[in-house]
Amino acid sequence: MADARLKLPSDLAGLTRSEWELIVREARYSQLDAEIVRMHILDGLAQVDTATELDRVRMTISRRLQRNIYPRAREVALKLNIIKNPEG
Repeated sequence: MADARLKLPSDLAGLTRSEWELIVREARYSQLDAEIVRMHILDGLAQVDTATELDRVRMTISRRLQRNIYPRAREVALKLNIIKNPEG
């Protein structure tokens, strides 16, 4: 495994592996997004290595994290009271 420097958004950074696994189940991610979460976030694989394993380019992984995965994870985590709404 590459020495990945995983930089999660601050509100999602403290989630445990089991919380991420719950989010994946509840979020109804596409198969690709679920695989990205498993490989990059849970297993710590670098974006470039995740992309290679999934036969994609690194930019695809980055975009899907920013546009799909993190927003949906945040939505589900708030709904399940795993994280608190920063707005109060």
